[in-house]
Amino acid sequence: MGVSISLKDKAALVTGGGRGMGRAIALRFAEAGCKGVAVLELMQDEALEEVGEEIKKRGSEPLLIAGDVSDCEAVRKAVDSVVQKWGRIDVLMNNAGIGRRGDFFNTPEDEWKKVLDVNLSSVFYGMKYAAGYMKEQGGGAIINMASMSGVTGGTQGPHYSASKAGVIALTKFGAMTLGKFGIRVNAMAPGYIQTDMLEALFKDPEVRKQRWATIPAGRPGDPQEVANMAAFLASDLASYVSGDTMLVTGGRLS
Repeated sequence: MGVSISLKDKAALVTGGGRGMGRAIALRFAEAGCKGVAVLELMQDEALEEVGEEIKKRGSEPLLIAGDVSDCEAVRKAVDSVVQKWGRIDVLMNNAGIGRRGDFFNTPEDEWKKVLDVNLSSVFYGMKYAAGYMKEQGGGAIINMASMSGVTGGTQGPHYSASKAGVIALTKFGAMTLGKFGIRVNAMAPGYIQTDMLEALFKDPEVRKQRWATIPAGRPGDPQEVANMAAFLASDLASYVSGDTMLVTGGRLS
């Protein structure tokens, strides 16, 4: 008999949950039994509304929040809204992020700052405000979205790699300092996952073919495969897992 993942009665917040991996994670949390799944996205658009409907269909109550994750006040208000609605916050999935290409010669300083603000600062804000509640309620699970580039340095851009490496370090610091409050902190480092961001980065079919050839699995991952890892880390099955960075790369970093 297989082991089922249960998030029964938990309240979760997923940043950047309207699209791609974030959407898959929000829906997986709902499927696993969360009583409520909040989704924080930049805009209250059709994609966000659609995710809300899909969360409902899976038996969970949605909370749709529009806000910029690079704004600490927007993140604080999102965390507060979860607690106001469900009385607690059990799971924080810091997923929101942006990808930019560049090198040391053509990366504008304002773009460097933007990527760091969205990919790294937002993770700090989420951890800070969610951990405050989790400490008082006796524990919780925080999952941060890193990347294969944060482990290897990658080739996408100095800002992207630095931001994702920072997420990994922040995860380790969080695990070491928040564990005494019953708070587990982990990161995921996906490789090539089939999302709109990936399509935008690798438009040339020949380039995609070359990239896929470097993956032992022979293909890019599906967002659902990342969502399954997130659900595990959010669940009590991962009760002794903290401070780790889970590779979801199809063997790319083996």
